[in-house]
Amino acid sequence: MTRGAMRPALRFLLAARQSELHGLEQLAHTCRFVSLVGELVHALQKERGYSNLYLCRDQPSLLPALDTLTRSAEASEARVRGFLDSALARGEQPGRARLYGCIAHALYRLDELPDLRWRVRQRRLGAQEAGAAMTRLIGSLLAVVFEAADASLDAGITRMLVALFNFMQGKELSGQERAYGVMGYTAGYFTDAQKAQMAELAASQQRCFETFEHYAPDDVLTAWRQAQPHAEPVHRLRDMARHTHAGQPLDPGLAELWFELCTARIDAMHPVERELAESLARQCASRIEAARADRDNHRELLDQFAQHVGGDAPALVFNVQRRVLDVPPADGMAGGIERSMLDILQAQAARMRQADEALEQARGALDERKRIERAKWLLVQRHGLSEPAAHERLQRAAMDGGVSLGEVARQLLEQDARRR
Repeated sequence: MTRGAMRPALRFLLAARQSELHGLEQLAHTCRFVSLVGELVHALQKERGYSNLYLCRDQPSLLPALDTLTRSAEASEARVRGFLDSALARGEQPGRARLYGCIAHALYRLDELPDLRWRVRQRRLGAQEAGAAMTRLIGSLLAVVFEAADASLDAGITRMLVALFNFMQGKELSGQERAYGVMGYTAGYFTDAQKAQMAELAASQQRCFETFEHYAPDDVLTAWRQAQPHAEPVHRLRDMARHTHAGQPLDPGLAELWFELCTARIDAMHPVERELAESLARQCASRIEAARADRDNHRELLDQFAQHVGGDAPALVFNVQRRVLDVPPADGMAGGIERSMLDILQAQAARMRQADEALEQARGALDERKRIERAKWLLVQRHGLSEPAAHERLQRAAMDGGVSLGEVARQLLEQDARRR
């Protein structure tokens, strides 16, 4: 490689660093949006819980508290919409079609929310129907978080997003368990179907939180351990629910106790979620700072090279993966620059390999979720099942076989591939 050719090489290396920096800044912007979505999800979970209690317990005194929670959710929604309006004003970013599609679906669900709220207050629908509608909305918002994690190209940030998504998913399942428990305790007992659903929700929560614990940083795990005492009374009432039957109904007042205990547990999770979002923001800021410093170092090297007076020193042959193959020129200045460039190229190659490997590991949990979704829709298409029924069939197969949901999905997809 001649010295004349080194200047364009350095310029493209600088362009690569600038592109990486731009990608990180865009990712930080997405992570900020994910944090806002998390706040909206939390507000909707609280509103859903109180809506469920309001519909199950004929107590008009619950309405003022429900109205307060609705206003809080509306404020969170306004912040999310404002962020999206600003993003659109800045112009479309390439390569984000799937993320934008998820956002569009979530906004469609949000547009339906005012009518749902009116029907809840007029008692035009039951607790299960209202809860299902809110759960679909929250699910569409969680899909945005999942897609943001899947779109990340930075391994460290991907790990944080995987931890955040799984924690939010576990927290959402806790909210669904709260709703089912209110319905069962209000009736005085749980049917076999409700008991099975409660057991599956508890098991799914455990899987989500285990994945979260695998990827979350230590400071977040410390906050999570501090929230654990709130889970113990919920576990005791879970056990009580498993042993109920129609012949010996319980006091319906236990529904409010269950609701309060579950709410305390979910509220204790929210600071953990916030701490994780803040850790994510710090990680983004740290990566951006490092990328800027790296870019500026390359620019300094480029300026140094531009100022150097070239001569007829022999060219260097580079093997980026290993070592310099030719003897460096006698000119100490040129040799130093050429060795600096080689160091940069070697570091770039090694860093890219390490980043790819780390990213592949971090995406393992996301890939499993994709398999589960594909298997679920395969059952929908093959057997004409509803989405919840298909998911329930996968869960039942996992419990019967004593394997994970992801393993059942993998086996189903492999069987389908062999049939084709």
